[in-house]
Amino acid sequence: MLNILDAVISAGNTSRPNEDRYGCSGDWAWVIDGATDLEPDAFMSAPSDVVWLVDHMGELLQEEGAKDRGPGAGDLLHALARRVGDDMRALGFPADRIHPTCSVGLLRAGPDGIELARVGDPTCLAFGRRTIEVSTTFFGRREAQAIERASGADLTDTDSRDGIRRRRQMYIRGAFEESVFSGHPDAVLHIQTETLGPGQADYVLLCTDGFARAVVDYHIYPDWRALLQEALESGLSAVLDRVRNHETKALSSAHFKKSDDATALLIRV
Repeated sequence: MLNILDAVISAGNTSRPNEDRYGCSGDWAWVIDGATDLEPDAFMSAPSDVVWLVDHMGELLQEEGAKDRGPGAGDLLHALARRVGDDMRALGFPADRIHPTCSVGLLRAGPDGIELARVGDPTCLAFGRRTIEVSTTFFGRREAQAIERASGADLTDTDSRDGIRRRRQMYIRGAFEESVFSGHPDAVLHIQTETLGPGQADYVLLCTDGFARAVVDYHIYPDWRALLQEALESGLSAVLDRVRNHETKALSSAHFKKSDDATALLIRV
């Protein structure tokens, strides 16, 4: 059983549902970051299609953790994408409707070591004699570029939404080096994994990009080990408080959302 030391979750905007999730079951722990829906209303039986997706993913991962040792993280993510797609089609999800998407960060720990995996933009870190990071700056760069292009052009709200929809469809189909998780029948998952042997890590931190901003964007901490030290001494909530305080005082942001949903899970391995 995993030794969960601490967890934190916070909505970036209290006027809409939090689309982040975290959990653990058996040898598995995870964080899930839902991508804001691009449809004006929900088809699935939830406040939004993406809320249905992140909740359903949590249920499926709970089921997986209750089984005997199963597939590796990459194979599991591919299997879950097929399962989600099958479940959505069984519920009549329209073929012409844009699919809800999310990012997933996974840890599997056992006597033979640990495996980290991600699809999308969560950050997965293992701390031992050295720090192993499984992350990407791809989505943040593209978001900043899109904001810069929009600021120099006379785009309508419709133009902006159409651009986001086009990018989302390309992420689903794996048109770039990075992708997102979805149940779309044409989905292509680009999954990054890292495996460490027994005794190579003491702690694992899984977090969504809203929490990772503490190091990646806001530079509140000089590096991940400095953040880990504060988390061990004062808790993940102290780190999140510093993120939210920074966002309150910031005059501008290179993100579509000034404050994003933020989730983190700290595990002793």
